[in-house]
Amino acid sequence: MDAPKSESSKKCSWCGTLNPADAPACSKCDAGLPAIQPLVSAPASSTLTLDQENRAPYQAAVTPLVDSSLFDRMSDEAMRSLGLGPSFEPGRTQALFVVGCLSLYVLLSVVGLVADYSRIQTLSKATGGLGVPRPEAMQIDAQTVLIRLALFIVVLLTAVSFLAWIYRAHKNLRALGATDLKYSPGWAIGGFFIPFLNIVRPYQVVSEIWRASAGETRWWGGAAWIYAETPILIAVWWGSWLTLGILDSLGAFTVFGALGADRLLVATRYRIFYYMVGVLSAALAITVVQKINSRQESAHRLIWSNTLQDEGPGGQERLAVPQPSS
Repeated sequence: MDAPKSESSKKCSWCGTLNPADAPACSKCDAGLPAIQPLVSAPASSTLTLDQENRAPYQAAVTPLVDSSLFDRMSDEAMRSLGLGPSFEPGRTQALFVVGCLSLYVLLSVVGLVADYSRIQTLSKATGGLGVPRPEAMQIDAQTVLIRLALFIVVLLTAVSFLAWIYRAHKNLRALGATDLKYSPGWAIGGFFIPFLNIVRPYQVVSEIWRASAGETRWWGGAAWIYAETPILIAVWWGSWLTLGILDSLGAFTVFGALGADRLLVATRYRIFYYMVGVLSAALAITVVQKINSRQESAHRLIWSNTLQDEGPGGQERLAVPQPSS
């Protein structure tokens, strides 16, 4: 049985490319190859050709880049090192403004509850055959109108500030090391305005923000957040707001269609229930905003502290890898 043949070649001193033994110049950089040069023998058991040998080192370096998430992380790290990458923008001020608007909504809703309770007392006298002084009735009606107008203004202000906070919070996810995000910051708020889609998209967006804001996202893989669970708090919050929207739509027909004292009494009781659901929804929204903002700030502090450790004396890496949160 014949022994396997070995292949001899010349190695270019400029680029290191292996060339056939009789080649006058390098096949890659065209550098001249000396006629007298020690020949390099490939292992007899090797089945790779010279071209495969030359390509192997480059393939080993390029193959990991096929993973898009790895490429995103490397790109973000490179951009951050140049001061051009995604930067973390603290959202505490915006979060406090949203919480302030929601707190004002809760306060006005409580005032509305008290005013409607007084209205029920007045309407009960009317349905019971007792006369109600006209000045008292007009005063109660004026209070109700003012409260509704104030609530309308506060709701608009809350909606604008909440969307601005959503945009900032989602934009921070890339700075926290998250990759493979399903939505962009612009699309995160755009889904709120598309009919029917806005029934589920806000929940999906807030769920993505919550999960991708975990402190260990950067170290356990930028896409590891996909496998994290969404807390029940997010579902309860969004379910309460959907319920409030349904009650608001039904309440418009109930209140504006009420003409007699009996119907006004029913409409007022309905509105009291609406205020109670609104207070619950606003309280849940305040909790969601505060918790997400706290998660992002904690993750940012963790990244910053480990970055400072990496740049410590001696240049030795002392990265403290966090444990996954429960």
